[in-house]
Amino acid sequence: MPLTTPGGALFVEGPIEIVVQWVQGQQVRLGIQADDGFLILREELEEGMALPTPSQAAG
Repeated sequence: MPLTTPGGALFVEGPIEIVVQWVQGQQVRLGIQADDGFLILREELEEGMALPTPSQAAG
């Protein structure tokens, strides 16, 4: 998928899917399913990590 792909295209029948894992009362747990080519990190896990540049990730 090109780096110029609009964000909305990632979710509309695209390579990233948000999944409801469970609902309990007013709490909902969401999951993210994505193609292996995507690196998806929560913000707190990303801090302090050396992430690959787009050219390294394509590579």
